[in-house]
Amino acid sequence: MSSEVRVMLHKVLGKALSLVLDHKNELDNDLYAGVHFKVLGIRMGDDSRENLKKWFILALGPGWRAGPVPSLEKRQEAIREFDKWYDDVKLRILNKYSEQRALDEMYKTIDKIPTIGPKTAGVLLRDWIYHFKIWSELKNYLYLPIDRHVRNIIVNKLKAGEEIEVPKVGEDYLKDRNQDFQKELDEIHKPRVEFDYFWTIGNKFCSYNLCDICWLNSLCKQKETSYLYI
Repeated sequence: MSSEVRVMLHKVLGKALSLVLDHKNELDNDLYAGVHFKVLGIRMGDDSRENLKKWFILALGPGWRAGPVPSLEKRQEAIREFDKWYDDVKLRILNKYSEQRALDEMYKTIDKIPTIGPKTAGVLLRDWIYHFKIWSELKNYLYLPIDRHVRNIIVNKLKAGEEIEVPKVGEDYLKDRNQDFQKELDEIHKPRVEFDYFWTIGNKFCSYNLCDICWLNSLCKQKETSYLYI
């Protein structure tokens, strides 16, 4: 990629993220006022096993996956493995490592838990560290989870995928392609995990063809006619 193309790519992605982050407060309020957050009683900044486990158990349910829900036995096994992971984080990882190495160790070990793949592992760490402010000193080292909405925005709506190879949904964060992509994002904006707010665009606007009122309307290369005007 030439330096001129890289500058243009960074400008487009940076501008798009800036437009979305103009709405950050209202997006965060939607999360913190959400039924799961309130009913589960998640406590900000609380790194206790009990607090983290509530969100982990939620991740084992149907709302977090497109495929079949794991069996009761698999979920019970995953919860037991979560307890081991939590002890490893508290007793080994956070005492031995820091910064990117600490985050990578957390990711590699939680990804080994049954039913938890790379995408769910990344989303769990994103929520605990970024949104719930648990071990928040690691937020600059979080990887951007790639889901279908985020990938669609980057590849199809902003056409950035023509210049930079975007990982597939659920691809291992430690693979070379994903590492190169995450480093590219890191040069554009810190923390790079905030590109995850693109998910809102896909979920709230693209899914309903609400292009006319979309926050990224001025940058989108794949607009469609809104149902509002048919």
